[in-house]
Amino acid sequence: MKKLSETTIRIVTAAVIAPFVILCFVSYFSFIGLVSSVVLFASYEYLKFSLKNSNHDVVRVVISGIIPAIIVVYGILLYRSSLMSFQRPELIFAVGVISLSSIVIMTVSDVKSAKDIIVNSVFSLIYVGFDLAFFYHIYLRFGSSMALLALTSVWLFDTGAYFSGKRFGHIRISPSYSPKKSLEGVIGGYVTTILFMIAFIYISGLLGLYNGPELGLFQIAILAMVVSIFGTIGDIVESSFKRYHGVKDSGNLLPGHGGMLDRIDGVLFVTPMFYIFLTLLT
Repeated sequence: MKKLSETTIRIVTAAVIAPFVILCFVSYFSFIGLVSSVVLFASYEYLKFSLKNSNHDVVRVVISGIIPAIIVVYGILLYRSSLMSFQRPELIFAVGVISLSSIVIMTVSDVKSAKDIIVNSVFSLIYVGFDLAFFYHIYLRFGSSMALLALTSVWLFDTGAYFSGKRFGHIRISPSYSPKKSLEGVIGGYVTTILFMIAFIYISGLLGLYNGPELGLFQIAILAMVVSIFGTIGDIVESSFKRYHGVKDSGNLLPGHGGMLDRIDGVLFVTPMFYIFLTLLT
């Protein structure tokens, strides 16, 4: 039997998963389930390779479960805050830092190991959990259409950058961390993202499914630039982590894509910046 190419596997995996992901945007609480599930897998992968020399596997698994639980609570509190019944939902992250640190010092006696676990756990909470939690803000303030657009724009940017870089890429923008990433790929991804955003807003508007703010071509071009720049930076940053820890992929959860963290590395940086620029532009 002929072996499937990596590109074919990537496409099949995306085609299978994408419909389930999109369905989670139907309601805010199913969306919380989606975000927290992604945080669960991504934080587990990050802690697995960043603490691969630690012998405290049980503690690592417990922390990987606590981080998405914090994100679930934050999403609920944020929703209640929008109804004027809870004013400081972000305090859950302070509670999270204290909780994670307390669990480690109560279960790990070795000082060096405890310090490494606390640092990486808190970083995972912020890097994965807090960044992705900005999807909640986009959803509640600008509508489910904008939250879906933020996510799918990164997907399309990655796709456009991948094929453009593969075909035309010569100028390497990060030879130390991500040797295959090229300027031509980023430009191709940017053009793909603009075209996709225009098509998304137009078609969803025709179908009566668009509930986001009205965006002109200038605003779309700026948001596409945000996706392109910060999606690229996010990808390179995660690559630097993997190189430091000597791993090729964060995991193998998604065939053809690597792990969950590999799939959302750009999303982690795009999401808060997308929210910031969307707020400024509208």
